[in-house]
Amino acid sequence: MLAAILSVTVFAQEKKMTEIKVSQLPKPVSEYVAKNLGGGAISKAGKIEENGVLSYVAMVDMAGQKRAFLFDKDGKFTGKGDNLKSAPAAKPPVKAPETKPSTQTPAAGIAVPKK
Repeated sequence: MLAAILSVTVFAQEKKMTEIKVSQLPKPVSEYVAKNLGGGAISKAGKIEENGVLSYVAMVDMAGQKRAFLFDKDGKFTGKGDNLKSAPAAKPPVKAPETKPSTQTPAAGIAVPKK
């Protein structure tokens, strides 16, 4: 998944995401993960270049779930990046609300289907 996220180049926004080795992340990134994410491990990493600004993304395995965290060029935490996607996710089907049978009696002359 991260490979798809990191290999996407969005020209309209001048944004380029590239996968890098975890060892290429600024040291404060791994220090932040060790100190603040309770045993999480960085499984993948990437750099983001957007309008001349460099930042980093770290995919962290936490209790069986992968989460993305964003860092600036110096490795300072800037936020969660879980909304980074290479393509829009399919929306779940919408369940129509259940309707209850009407307790009102039909008006004269209106046919009501029988169940």
